[in-house]
Parts: sequence; structure tokens; C-alpha cells
Amino acid sequence: MKYRLPTIDDYEILKEYVEEHYANGEKNISASLNMTNMDFKTWVEKVNRNSTQADDEWGKYYLYLVFNEKDKLIGLLNIRFNLPDFLREKYGDIGYGVRPSERKKGYASKMLKYALDICKKKEMKYAIVGCYENNIGSNKIILKNGGKLYRKDIDNIKINDYWNLKLKINCYKIEL
Repeated sequence: MKYRLPTIDDYEILKEYVEEHYANGEKNISASLNMTNMDFKTWVEKVNRNSTQADDEWGKYYLYLVFNEKDKLIGLLNIRFNLPDFLREKYGDIGYGVRPSERKKGYASKMLKYALDICKKKEMKYAIVGCYENNIGSNKIILKNGGKLYRKDIDNIKINDYWNLKLKINCYKIEL
């Protein structure tokens, strides 16, 4: 898989990505950091700037476009670091989303492993990952990567599960 920051030239592939989510009845584009709520050029500039320079809203983060071996955009991966504690607890350190046609192929699990490696390189002691309680696939991926459920919240009638992943060299072990 290939990971890279977005460029202005990615407009069409991201438009197609969003349209596939909408056609699947999904209005929230996971890990996009409000891509659909702002001008595309502004979003690309913000994402690229925040990979090296923190802002008040999201701190520093990487928002990667993730491509498969055939160079098809399969998902988005957001790795947030230097978040204020209240945002870290609300949104977590890692967010990922896979386009509907590419789900159940192991991509999300690989994306989470990649994100955990980045978090280790950033010398984070643990990472928080959240997902909706009814997102069975994501819950299984987080468990597979060593996640331990530590909190549930209700937000807009949906129950959010929050998982804590301790980061150790060559081992992702989570403890309550």
C-alpha cells in the first residue's frame, strides 16, 4: 500500500471517493477532517501545512491518501499527534476510513498497523482509537491490533467505543 499527503491534483479521485460513500448512504467521510465542508484547495493546503505545523483545532497530523497496488484510492488515514487532551479523548489519535467497495479486504487493518508504527516513531506511549459501537468490522480490527475498550460515550444517539492501544516495540499490547 502507498501512503501520501493529498495534492490539488487529487480533486477528481477524492470526489469519486466521496460520491461512493454518499451512494452507500454514508454522509460522514471518516478521517477526512472536514474535507466536504470546505473549499478543496483550502483543505489540501491545511492538511499539508498541519503535517509540519500545529494549529489550534487539530494540532499536528498526517492525513494520508491510501492507495492499493493498482493505485486505486482505497481510504484515508489520519494520525493526530500533539492534540489537546480534550480532543484526544473525544476523537482519538487515529482515524481511518475505507471506501465501501474496498471493505473486508484487510486494508483497514494494514492502515491501523501503519498508523501505530508512526505513533511509536513519535514516541507516543499509547494511542486512542474510537469507532461506533455498531461498526463490528472496525471493532474487530482494533481488537486484533491489541485494543482494550476503556470507555463508551453517546454522541448524537450513536454509541462510540474508545479503545486504548499501548505502544511497545514489536508488540501492541493493550491493558485496561
